[in-house]
Amino acid sequence: LNPWWFYYQPVSYKLHGRHGTRDELRSMINTCRKLGVRVYADAVVNHMSGNGNDVFPSHRNGGGNYCTTWGAKNSTAYSPYYTQGFMYYNITETGLRPGMEYPSATYTQDDFHCERPLNAWNDPFDLNYGWLTGLADLNTESDYVQERIASYFTDLLSIGFSGFRMDAAKHISPKDISAIFKKFKTHLGGGELPDDFITYLEVLIGGEKQLLMCQEGDYNYAVSFAQLLSDAGLSQTDIGKIKIWESAYPKEFPICGSWVIPSERFVAENDCADDQNPGSSSRDMQDKGSVLIKEKNVPKHRGFEVELFTRTDGDWQIKLVLSSYSFMNNGAQGIPDGFSDCSKCVGAQCNSCTKSVPFSQAHNPNVCGYTCEDASGNWLQGVYTRVHRDMAIINAMRQWMSLPEETDPTALGLPSQCTDVTKTQTSHPEAGYFLTPY
Repeated sequence: LNPWWFYYQPVSYKLHGRHGTRDELRSMINTCRKLGVRVYADAVVNHMSGNGNDVFPSHRNGGGNYCTTWGAKNSTAYSPYYTQGFMYYNITETGLRPGMEYPSATYTQDDFHCERPLNAWNDPFDLNYGWLTGLADLNTESDYVQERIASYFTDLLSIGFSGFRMDAAKHISPKDISAIFKKFKTHLGGGELPDDFITYLEVLIGGEKQLLMCQEGDYNYAVSFAQLLSDAGLSQTDIGKIKIWESAYPKEFPICGSWVIPSERFVAENDCADDQNPGSSSRDMQDKGSVLIKEKNVPKHRGFEVELFTRTDGDWQIKLVLSSYSFMNNGAQGIPDGFSDCSKCVGAQCNSCTKSVPFSQAHNPNVCGYTCEDASGNWLQGVYTRVHRDMAIINAMRQWMSLPEETDPTALGLPSQCTDVTKTQTSHPEAGYFLTPY
């Protein structure tokens, strides 16, 4: 019920969703800012939600000897929308075939690319125009769509966000992204981007590295993209704040054999959300990294997180730690916030709800890091991992930031029992407690 990837099917730009209202979001950000913590959004602007989960009263899908029907979905947080898929009748009011309409983002059917599969990852046309896993691909060449995205970015900063991750950025051409940032900069007054502003683009690179990074061209996110940003009126300081997620870390970086743009413009990370998916091949880290909820090896994962902050072969200004949650043994991938619990599902369709995730309290000031294991080392399902509360990782961060090592957990707001376990455990290289320094 309600798996995590529903988050990446936006229906609205209203900042009102399953976790609360716009006002509650603003209040949370303000609280964080008062404590010296910046908050960055995850902005999904390449696409909107795919077909079939809209508010039309009847849908149909079938083939061969079966026919499945379903009604309207009501899980859109008061942001109704309409799609063209699985429809078998014209709209009563207009007599026309249904189209893609998202009133809470002010998009209509003219604001999308024609529906087509994304088959060729080395083809700029497919990357830009294809519907990623069936999600409604926005026509980002359109001046109107660019303006809407730039306005959404501006709205994020207006309520206190310091910046944002740009999801699926490689499915928006560098030229279009440059045009969006030009409009965004104009909305902010035309001067330098804010001092604490950072964005990083999800440009997942594999076999298409020549196209996306190593060889200059129209679909290059390195040197050519930087030039496009400069041509759009962004200063070198501004360009330095628009970073690229280093998907080649930790196994193959720098992906082109050398840094084609300064390493400061890349963002490094061990495991990411996509890596957690069963069967995911988005990043092959082999023995150079660890995906916590797949390998379920806390010492190994801790070692690679520490290594991220202690290695010196890349001058990354931004390093990310994924604090996530474990999936259920039956394959349920919903967030343990209570909204993926089948016992709270309402309606006839809930009779078939079997992949449930019970509620788990997100913030618990009385625990340490890696709460995905019990006291005996047994793996726990459907709980938050809290990697960010591990003392060994915190001290590695502090070292990277030229801060002194802290031995007293209570000085960092942690319980007294949250000591650095790597200081008391025996070195065990294959478990990853201690790794070769860089």
